[in-house]
Amino acid sequence: MIIEQKENKEKTLGHIVSEDYRKSRILNRLGVDYSCGGSRTLGQVFIGQENELQEVLQEWESLGRQEPKKEMDFLGWDIAFLAKYIIQLHHRFVNSQTRFIAELAFKVADSNSTRNPEIKTVAELFADTGKKLEMKGLREENELFPYIIAMHDAMTNGTYLKAATFGPVSIQVTAIRAEGEQIVAGLRQIRRLTNNYIAPAYTTSTCPILYKLLAAYEEDALLHLHLENNILFPKAIHTENSLRLNHKIA
Repeated sequence: MIIEQKENKEKTLGHIVSEDYRKSRILNRLGVDYSCGGSRTLGQVFIGQENELQEVLQEWESLGRQEPKKEMDFLGWDIAFLAKYIIQLHHRFVNSQTRFIAELAFKVADSNSTRNPEIKTVAELFADTGKKLEMKGLREENELFPYIIAMHDAMTNGTYLKAATFGPVSIQVTAIRAEGEQIVAGLRQIRRLTNNYIAPAYTTSTCPILYKLLAAYEEDALLHLHLENNILFPKAIHTENSLRLNHKIA
């Protein structure tokens, strides 16, 4: 048990959550960012917080005794397939839900402004955070993701690839991760302002609906960013480095 705890403390959050996404639940509950902060080890995150660390390890131990659900093997997917999956599932979700939820949030805020003025802050914060997530996805689809797919094809077929006009993938990833950190911070603030998405008493009937939509949006965004930062981008950087090493990038 002690050896297992030591091994867990030395693993990065991204590695741990990639192996079993169920383990993200308690991290999310404790406000620990594994989506954009996945390069940190568990020990680094909980340094000086032994009680919180033991709580996490105990919950994970109980998960190990449960029959695991059949999850998608994201780690086993190639970078082209994973990039396309993120576009089709997560980017499309953001594009279809952001405006709708933002409009509903402002309507709920208007209806409940006297008793619950914080809902207006939630609406404004969500509109800003959702817009950032939309714009990030658009830039990825226009530049980085097509190049990632092209890298996979070059690696698979042994062909040459023209270097990206935006420079090394690692440069793009650094900028995207910084944007992701702002998005996660916005989502965390929304969670705090909504009391973990519990609608206040005496609000209109649409407020609980809004809070459920906000919770679902956060859940999708955290998985979305986790797949990019902890699986897709590291694999893409490794692929580009391999192509350069083999002189396959012109």
